[in-house]
Amino acid sequence: MYCIVDDLLKKIPQAVLVKLTDDAGTGAIDQTKVDDAMIDAANEIDSYCRSRYPVPFNPVPGIIKKLALDIALYNLFSRRGFEEGSPDKIIADRYKAAIELLEKIARGLVSLGDSGNAPPPPQGVDISNPPRRFSRPKLEGF
Repeated sequence: MYCIVDDLLKKIPQAVLVKLTDDAGTGAIDQTKVDDAMIDAANEIDSYCRSRYPVPFNPVPGIIKKLALDIALYNLFSRRGFEEGSPDKIIADRYKAAIELLEKIARGLVSLGDSGNAPPPPQGVDISNPPRRFSRPKLEGF
């Protein structure tokens, strides 16, 4: 996971997180639902970034943590649905922006910089300077 519950609680009040996860009416945060939302967010991020970076990220770049929070919040809010005119619509807008950024990362238009991970090795063979097979000395006598 790229974020934790404390990170979510810095973005939304605890009462909102309880409302989003407490299907049983216990008055407490359902940790399983929060963990599922954060795991799903990490998996979604990894699916975009795996073509350019080794995943999971370790250490986690700051932008990946932000994207994980935006996606996890979207996952939690979408459990109860969005109304077009509601203040919660910003969560859907942030999710759309996160996906757009992940698409740019996947296409190589945005770099994560030094993410603490080396880029994956190139696929294929370097043929920029192959050894010469035929030269005057090798062909002498033919």
